[in-house]
Amino acid sequence: MKKVITLAVLGAASVTLAACGGKLGEAEMMSPSGSAFSQALYNDYIALSKGEYGEGDYTDADRFAEKAMVASTGGDVGPYNPGEWKIPADRVNVMTGAHGRLVAALGGTGKDKATTQLARAQTSFDCWVQEQEENFQPAHIAACRDAFIAAMNDVDKMTMVAAPAPAPAPAPAPKKMMAEAKTWEVLFQFDSTAMLPGSQGKIKDATAYVSKFKRPRITIAGYTDSSGSAAYNKALSERRSEAVAIFAMDVGLDPKNVIMRSYGQDRLSVPTKDGVKKQENRRATITVESK
Repeated sequence: MKKVITLAVLGAASVTLAACGGKLGEAEMMSPSGSAFSQALYNDYIALSKGEYGEGDYTDADRFAEKAMVASTGGDVGPYNPGEWKIPADRVNVMTGAHGRLVAALGGTGKDKATTQLARAQTSFDCWVQEQEENFQPAHIAACRDAFIAAMNDVDKMTMVAAPAPAPAPAPAPKKMMAEAKTWEVLFQFDSTAMLPGSQGKIKDATAYVSKFKRPRITIAGYTDSSGSAAYNKALSERRSEAVAIFAMDVGLDPKNVIMRSYGQDRLSVPTKDGVKKQENRRATITVESK
């Protein structure tokens, strides 16, 4: 069984692999040049390659090493396209949306304003794609996905342009919709991603509300009650958030502004002791706010 390896862990406590062979050894001999973004990509891809090499996955170690070598010369290294990988059908929409969000950020100001964060987002996304295609280690998938989400959130914060102060008007302007967050809650059957009756209508309402904003931010979060183990519940909450996201995308939600969260039993709507079945806690939320 592989160990869960994330870029954050490798960065904090990297393990030197003696006599690395293949393309990793070649990549490590190179001196990165080019932009700060290219150098950040090089370092992160080397970390990913080392992780896969240490686990005996030499194919993916070589793939990441090849990307590191291109980045080391300042060459253009794009993220993996999930459409070119064998991604499980029930994950395609979510990953396609995440890819679109990343590509948009790469085409913006992030390389200059959030250099290391955007590089981490790209390499974490590639890690997510690779692990999702393998699709047999949920903890690995979640670690890479969560690292991507965290990095993209940092990129968004660091590249957000403040709106200019409005010019004084001779008369009061008509009232506009407040940019307050609005949340819809969807409930699930016990130990399941099957939604209770009425849930699809809520998701459609939320999707329609999103269309009122030019730059909305949509957070879809999954939760469970306290019955079952914490690890199992974290995975179940992830599947619930994805079930809601997939349906929302099917009815018109643009995935590029969606942020996925999975909290398991950590944030109970109704506080209970451990091991308690509670319908109100078996849920997912859709929160919409204007950027």
